[in-house]
Amino acid sequence: MSRVLESAARAAGRFTEPRRAAARRLAALAAVALASAGCIARGAPARAGHGDAGAAAPAGAGHGDAGAAAPAGAGHGDAGAAAPARAGHGDAGAAAERLFREAESLASRRRAIGVQLFVLDEAAEAGAAGERAEARRAALEAEAARALSRTVAAYAALVDAPALRAAEQRPSALLKLAQALQDSGDLRGAEARLRQLAGEHPASREAPEAHLALANLAFAAGRLDEAVSACDAALRGAAGAALRKRALYVKSWSLRGLGRGGAVEEAMEALRAIVQLGPARAGSPEATIDEAAERELVELYAAHGDPARAGAFFAGAGERAGPRLLGEVEARAARRRRPGALDRPTL
Repeated sequence: MSRVLESAARAAGRFTEPRRAAARRLAALAAVALASAGCIARGAPARAGHGDAGAAAPAGAGHGDAGAAAPAGAGHGDAGAAAPARAGHGDAGAAAERLFREAESLASRRRAIGVQLFVLDEAAEAGAAGERAEARRAALEAEAARALSRTVAAYAALVDAPALRAAEQRPSALLKLAQALQDSGDLRGAEARLRQLAGEHPASREAPEAHLALANLAFAAGRLDEAVSACDAALRGAAGAALRKRALYVKSWSLRGLGRGGAVEEAMEALRAIVQLGPARAGSPEATIDEAAERELVELYAAHGDPARAGAFFAGAGERAGPRLLGEVEARAARRRRPGALDRPTL
């Protein structure tokens, strides 16, 4: 999500080690899909596919029109400094909506730059890049950095305004602020904002995503117990199947890393829970998790599971996948029991 994939890929990518080109394609597809979703949410046509992707502008994975201009005044001064003063005048809801739209427009601009950089990468791989392309890349990267800085300031202006603490946009703005901080390399700042979201808006629909993002950060830092706890917090919320699969997958790897007594069994249960949720849409990030979870579940059970309990264990994976996975485990066991070929001396 959300930055589903970005967040899941950061956690799972180190295990699956996808090819660089495939990862870039996935990021670009996520950018386009989320850009269209953002346009639809605001009632605007999705125009990200129009125009020259290498000619105009922005980065990441998101919403809005790739070529949309920033709102008037968004580029003047510090967005974080100006917003609280304005928020105190008139209707707080209208002020929050205005600030949120400004931040979204800046984020959209940055995402559009990201798509253009992707196009330049593809051209470079095809051998079509030259000095002009390198100069264009440098200009786009500088523009992306400026857009990222302004995006952080714009979201912060909303979430830090005392008059807007009850604004309905605040949980979403906190999550996006944390994501922007993480993109800028400020992991401590990102973690602080995610904890703020989880603590101040625990019932929001963004809270499970915040817990999962905290799990990803903890996992990357080697704080595996903390990662498991954060995954459990994400799973306790009213999260959909997509987020649950991502949380269960990160949890399974965290448990395997801990290596304590019973951790491998818990990891297998987490993988089985992914299978229980049923198959994801073909081509989605979660479909990749489905495939990895089934493969890893068979490998783990074949290596560490109790053969006498295999039938009962895999019955819990569901009628669709359970018998198939049990068959794979039993086939592995049979191959291990099969005697090897006799050694015949060469005459």
